[in-house]
Amino acid sequence: MSSTQPASTTELKEYCLRKLGKPVIDINLADEQMNDMIDESIQMFQEYHFDGTEVDYYTEQVTASTLTFASSATGTFTVGETITGGSSNATAEVQKRTSATVLKFFKHKDGNGLRAANTSANTFVAGETVTGSSSGATGVPHATQATAVSFGNHDNKYLTIADTIIGVRDVLAIGKGSSDDMFSAEYQFRLNELPSVTQGAGGLSYYAAAQENISLLNQLFSSGATRQIRFNRLTDKLHLDMDWDEAVDIGNWIVAQCYKKIDGGTYTEIYNDLFLKKYTTALFKKQWGQNLIKYDGMQLPGGATLNGRQIYDDGHTELEKLEEEMQLRYSLPDNFYVG
Repeated sequence: MSSTQPASTTELKEYCLRKLGKPVIDINLADEQMNDMIDESIQMFQEYHFDGTEVDYYTEQVTASTLTFASSATGTFTVGETITGGSSNATAEVQKRTSATVLKFFKHKDGNGLRAANTSANTFVAGETVTGSSSGATGVPHATQATAVSFGNHDNKYLTIADTIIGVRDVLAIGKGSSDDMFSAEYQFRLNELPSVTQGAGGLSYYAAAQENISLLNQLFSSGATRQIRFNRLTDKLHLDMDWDEAVDIGNWIVAQCYKKIDGGTYTEIYNDLFLKKYTTALFKKQWGQNLIKYDGMQLPGGATLNGRQIYDDGHTELEKLEEEMQLRYSLPDNFYVG
């Protein structure tokens, strides 16, 4: 791009320096400082500007947990049987036997019969004998705990979200796709009442009101497939509070509608955004003044004096105005889960 239309961090840096007076005057900023401030500007832009994010769909497959033995198991474990740890008393259901040393399992319970305690201290441990309830097969977990047991999202009950996602709006309807769906209230309503809507009886207002009532009923009388979501981007975990055994099978896909940061490495037009250029320049000015405050009042050859405090104050004022403008003109309503 041209010198006035930056398309990279380097070009944005040079643009801001020119706006502050380079090369006519010397701008007292280190490269490290400018890089930090550009990162800060991009972070501000991505988190608060409506052009800093885009609606995206994050997909993740439902996975089983993995149990790895130190050596080949004695006998053959059967899919569907319950395995029990000899000393930990942890239990799980075999989902798949991938090899003589690896089992896939789900429906994990700790020694107290609880489903929530999926930690290294509450699962199968090295040195104990794990036994299949129907096959009688046995195996000893790997000596390294991290290798011995790895929990899938079916047992963890959350999805691992990429750091580029800053908000989750919703999770698309989850279901196993069985014939039970035809007996749901929503299916029956559409089967029996939708023709009346299209023919004019009741109209669209009646249909919209009925849909709201169905939504309310689903919230009041939740089924196993009903899900509530919890998300905090600092943990990068999207928790789905539902009965995972009832709602999904291993291998199903879960789709979350989310807000994803615009990647400047891919979409270089971000560096030419008018707000981003103004905000970065104001940050540069504030830091420039901060650097000069130490020499405030020092007299230069010719009688001029340094006034770092004024440069700092000007930059600070410009930042306050830009941040207020961001809130009033460029921010989207808070209608998604950000923690």
